[in-house]
Amino acid sequence: MVDIEKIEKELDGLPEGWIMLLETSAENSLDVAIAAVKALTDKKYKGIILSANRPYSNLIDVYKRNNINTERIFVLDCISKSQNINLERANDVLFLESASALSNISISIDETIKKNEGKKFIFIDSITAMLIHNKSDIFVRFIHYILTALRIKKINGLLISLGTETNKEVRAEIVQLCDKVIKV
Repeated sequence: MVDIEKIEKELDGLPEGWIMLLETSAENSLDVAIAAVKALTDKKYKGIILSANRPYSNLIDVYKRNNINTERIFVLDCISKSQNINLERANDVLFLESASALSNISISIDETIKKNEGKKFIFIDSITAMLIHNKSDIFVRFIHYILTALRIKKINGLLISLGTETNKEVRAEIVQLCDKVIKV
């Protein structure tokens, strides 16, 4: 079972613009993601979820089953279009071409940040999944750009990585940009 209190405790006291990497096992990754998103939305943050793991409809269902306020969530779905899933019309989702369309993802993150007021966080649901679709060196440049931009704008960043399965060089680059790395 995931220790949600550990995640909440680690979030307390961080200045706005924090970046946190949650390292976990494949078996716990969904529970860790749910716990982190719930902890933040309960603190009145608005979440921008970059989903490379689950299509929008499934993700929203999971959040609702776990009492997450989905009105505080906007999803950048990198799965549905590339898998030819029927795209739902909704105001809280943007369907992107694929997890390998890094320029489009970056632009979409920027535009979504501008549209949402108040305290917000960007949640990249799986570094590991993103690396399946992108070359390591290109992905490192992308993530460096995104995390640096978040820090400058004082927007919080949350990433999940499957600890043992993430490329060591990529992990090293990400870790140096994080305020906290938590193994859960």
